[in-house]
Amino acid sequence: MDQGGVTWIVTADAIEARFFTERVRSGALKELPELRMSATDAEREAGRGQSVTVHQRSGSGRHGGGEADPQHEAEKRFLKRVATQLMVSAGRGDYDRLVLMGPPHALGALKKALPAAVAARVDATDPHERKRDDVEELRRHLREARARTWEPGPAGS
Repeated sequence: MDQGGVTWIVTADAIEARFFTERVRSGALKELPELRMSATDAEREAGRGQSVTVHQRSGSGRHGGGEADPQHEAEKRFLKRVATQLMVSAGRGDYDRLVLMGPPHALGALKKALPAAVAARVDATDPHERKRDDVEELRRHLREARARTWEPGPAGS
């Protein structure tokens, strides 16, 4: 398994994303503060006021007409912007591999927003809230995430 190249570690949830770089596998992590992202007011407001209630023609039954949760719409909009940043940075050759960390829903939304070429660079994922972790905690969680995703090759290789 080739383990060279630069790895970026992204910790993200519905409102904030932090970016870290690892120049040598299992080496030190360095935060990239210039890339830190926060959801804008417009992203946080996405989907609000769009819920629909449907009244049944006969009887007093009511139910929601849409399944979209306003919070999830806001999260998707923000994470789409994070995915766009990752696409631009990949195009510039800023990183070779990618590790994504975040709560399960945000992690799923971010993975879904990634273009195929960026998704192919994902080396490991960690479905936990990590955005408040310091670099040493992140290094430990990164090792654990890689250990969970590592698969041994065929015997004798």
